[in-house]
Amino acid sequence: MQPISKAKLRGAIGNSITLLICAVMLAPIVWGFSTSLKKPKDILAYPPELIPSDPTLENYALLFREGIAGPMLNSTLISGLTVVFCLFIGFLAAYAMARFEFRGKSLLLLLIVAVMSIPLPSLLVPTYTFLFHLGLLDTRVGLVLLYTAYQLPLAVWILYGYIGTLPEELDRAAMIDGYSRMQIIAKIIFPLSRIGLIAAGLFILTFAWNDFIIAVIMNGAESGRTLPVAVFRFLGVFGREWGPLTASSMLSVVPIIIIFILFQRYFLSGVTGGSVKG
Repeated sequence: MQPISKAKLRGAIGNSITLLICAVMLAPIVWGFSTSLKKPKDILAYPPELIPSDPTLENYALLFREGIAGPMLNSTLISGLTVVFCLFIGFLAAYAMARFEFRGKSLLLLLIVAVMSIPLPSLLVPTYTFLFHLGLLDTRVGLVLLYTAYQLPLAVWILYGYIGTLPEELDRAAMIDGYSRMQIIAKIIFPLSRIGLIAAGLFILTFAWNDFIIAVIMNGAESGRTLPVAVFRFLGVFGREWGPLTASSMLSVVPIIIIFILFQRYFLSGVTGGSVKG
């Protein structure tokens, strides 16, 4: 029997640790999904069952009867618009900072990093007053503007680092061929930056989709209620009825998990793309 090499042993240990971490992180989600498919009498049964013996979709049906579809649509609309606005404005700003030298550029980059380090709860009072005077409290437009303002520095920072890795010779060659600056951005830089755009978009989408504090304070209207706020409201309605609670949690968590699974190969590349500049 041949001895196991140190490299294979380290690999086996690393894989085992990774699997253990994944199991620990996924356990609450798996258990929550299992609970959402159980009837009330099965949820509190002992010993508990991971796989329901008599699965049901009644908990999900109850949520839709209680109006969960509206908050899901609101979250989708608000999150989608936030991602679009952040990436559009952030991409143009990042391109300008990556390609042009101007006075105060280093200070501007420092301010972007400083803004990202400000705790959002400390901004709730001034932003509440600001939206009140604009007449945008309790509106979806107000949430989109707030989320865009909060996440724009992050989008600029990620895209600035990524665009900085693209050689400026691409721009010069395109100009020689008669391209305008906007054509260069739209036809060359934008397609080449798709990995950075996806990475930034995932960060922004996660924040906008999962936010609770800002949404519950800035938007008290029932018509504009987002999904995390609706999950909290269902907690108050159903109390200890864990079936509807876990079902609403699954509706909130699963879409983000699916999106990350679909775009996982772009995520790390987009985040670390700017680290190789220079």
